Amino acid sequence: MLDKKHGVLLFLNSFATGLLSPLLTLLLLDKGIGLAAVPLAVGLHSAVAVVFEVPSGMAADRWGRKSCFLASLALLLPGLGLLALGQGMTAVLAAMVFQGLARAFSSGSLDALVVEEFLLKNSPEALPKCTARISALTSVGLAVGCLSGGGVYALAGSLWAPLALKGAVVLVLLVLGMGLAEHPVEREEGQTNPVALMTSTLRGKGLVRALVLYSAALAPPLFAVEVFYQPRFTELLGGGAAGWALGTLNAGAYYAAAAGSVLGPRLVRRPTLPRLLAVTSLLGAGLAGLATAGTSVLFVAAYFAFYVIIGSTDYLTSTLMNEAAPPSQRATLLSASSWTLQLGGMAASPLLSAGAAMGTIPQVWLAAGGAVTAVMLTGLLMSLRTLKR
Repeated sequence: MLDKKHGVLLFLNSFATGLLSPLLTLLLLDKGIGLAAVPLAVGLHSAVAVVFEVPSGMAADRWGRKSCFLASLALLLPGLGLLALGQGMTAVLAAMVFQGLARAFSSGSLDALVVEEFLLKNSPEALPKCTARISALTSVGLAVGCLSGGGVYALAGSLWAPLALKGAVVLVLLVLGMGLAEHPVEREEGQTNPVALMTSTLRGKGLVRALVLYSAALAPPLFAVEVFYQPRFTELLGGGAAGWALGTLNAGAYYAAAAGSVLGPRLVRRPTLPRLLAVTSLLGAGLAGLATAGTSVLFVAAYFAFYVIIGSTDYLTSTLMNEAAPPSQRATLLSASSWTLQLGGMAASPLLSAGAAMGTIPQVWLAAGGAVTAVMLTGLLMSLRTLKR
């Protein structure tokens, strides 16, 4: 069973992330920048996270997952301070740099530490229970954070309230994080260069390589839904989607992902790459459901079903990666998967924009659904053929 302290940390860390998610655009506009500058600020945050994603994972494996997790929390504080007290574009961009660095150093470090400590007390056969619990706690934390951030803002009528709440949660995380126990991980003899180690693992372990590439292939359908669900839902409601409806739908997606993480171990007891690819191919059906939904009720049902599948794939991916990754490179390879997911999303963005310009949102979803199903089934046939050999 997952350690209670680790569970609290996972939940609070995701809760803190979710607090400002529904309010970010409002927060940036409140700092005095124009609407046209918001994508630039958000883009800088993403760019910093992408650049430092893998190096931060290597740092976690080399100098300790606990140290990098605490560093991520420490980096959040000046970013929050700039968002609370700063004004103008310079303050906003500086805040986004700190937020991007914090995201990079957080990615993989806490999960790797929790998994490593879990495996010290439990057999490797119990790992699926651990990864399923991590996925569920992360999704529920994000959902509760989104609802709480929006609720606090609505009640207080000021953006200071959710900012202060996030700052308080980060301080609590720092105190709890300092008390974390971290046992040293056995390192491979000989090669000490982290880049060379990662390259060697990607070349030598086909499963690890496949999982890193899989993350890039998962990005386009995921981004297609995240980018276009709001305007499509608004259209189905007749152009009058209230903020609370969109907020509830967004939080519901996280709960649906948590449900998928819980259902995953019950439906797929023994994760394998072919089973992961088979489950992911169902995203095509999910996108078809979203594209053909003619009412808001059917759309909500299809939207939640899509995220149940996402939650199941997250459990499968996490279990397979943590089983296949050498302990001394666990955070590096988790970060590498996150990195390729972001790169896949960036690569898909111009294609999604072109699709929306030439067609409709349902047509984009049908195309994305057909593509992900074709890619996953092709990968499934290739993996089955490899297993037969």
